[in-house]
Amino acid sequence: MKAVLAILIVVITYVFYPRYDLMVKHSPFDEHSTLAGRGYLTAGRCREAAKAMRARYYHCAARNLWGQIFGTYTSYDPKERYADPALFRDLHHQ
Repeated sequence: MKAVLAILIVVITYVFYPRYDLMVKHSPFDEHSTLAGRGYLTAGRCREAAKAMRARYYHCAARNLWGQIFGTYTSYDPKERYADPALFRDLHHQ
C-alpha cells in the first residue's frame, strides 16, 4: 500500500509540477519572444540561464504536463496562437 501511495505522489508531482521555459527578446520593442531554453525545474535556474547568456529582456514561462496534454497553454508559435480569427473578433459588433 505504501508503494502505491509513493507512486501516486510521484505521478501527481510529475503531472502538475511546473517546468520553466526561457523566453528571450532582443529588444523591448520586439513583438515576439524566442525560446532560448526549455525544461528548467525551478524559476531560479531559468533566471540563472538568462543571466549566463546576458539576456536583458527575458521571461520564464511556467508549464506543466497537465496543461500540455489538455491544451490550457497557448503555443509560442504566433501562427498557431493567432490562427483562429474568431478569438479576436470584436464582441460589441456581433
